Amino acid sequence: MKKNILLLCMLILISIVGLSACATGGDKEPKENLSPVPGEKDEKYEVVLYYPDNDLLGTYRLKKEVSVRREEDLPKAALQAWIDGPEHEELTGLIRSSLIIEYVENVDGVAHVSFSKEINNNSLGTNGELMFAEQVAMIMQQFGFERTQILVEGRKEELIQGSLYIGEPFVANDPESYLWVDEKAKGEFVLQNVAFRIFEPALNSEVKDQIVVRGLARVFEATIQYEFEDGHFLFDTGFVTASEGAPGWGEFEIVIDLDGLPSGTARVILYEESAKDGSRLHEIQIPVVIGE
Repeated sequence: MKKNILLLCMLILISIVGLSACATGGDKEPKENLSPVPGEKDEKYEVVLYYPDNDLLGTYRLKKEVSVRREEDLPKAALQAWIDGPEHEELTGLIRSSLIIEYVENVDGVAHVSFSKEINNNSLGTNGELMFAEQVAMIMQQFGFERTQILVEGRKEELIQGSLYIGEPFVANDPESYLWVDEKAKGEFVLQNVAFRIFEPALNSEVKDQIVVRGLARVFEATIQYEFEDGHFLFDTGFVTASEGAPGWGEFEIVIDLDGLPSGTARVILYEESAKDGSRLHEIQIPVVIGE
């Protein structure tokens, strides 16, 4: 009798364990929340990005679509899209994709953008460094930030990329001062380099009475040095101030009087003077013919 009771108890216990196992382990599928969570669905937004042309001569605007789950993540997503590079044959990206945007934060109305330490692995040169800061500030401007502070791993540094000073916030320019890439004119300038874009005079054009040199410059403190000579004699020298200093493009005009000068070939030389050692930077030469 006792054996039968013991056997019955064992059978009941086994049945309970089996039922418990089925209840807890029978369903192998993970449980999911089938109801949509507000704010968790990606939304698409159109942002404006800024890129240089392939020769790093100018900065242009380009629209691009990005997706984020929360609208407050849009500034960071726009910067990530900028790092990923443009999908346009006439534009190029400045930064390698290994660079990480750690965060974008609003600090008293100033955008604090923190990059990973790989930011110092990009060797851009002076002009490229200015473009980098300019483009970051302009991307942040569309989100209501007129000033942007660049950080490295959350810290304010003095210099990055060799010589770019980031101790103070960068001020955004007027977006309307940049052409959309589709407005980019081909052959608009008679001569150009990274610091100068010359509208006139045309190369080797005949000039009388005076020479008018008109164009755009992107030089330190907007100061343009110039010389006018024929290879033997220096006829004129001086400087003018453009309407805007680097990293923006400022308009300028130089008028050189030709009264009493002999006919023949000559040239106008424009350059930027190095603040470090006084050497010539970005020299550009415009040949002309002085008429009789």
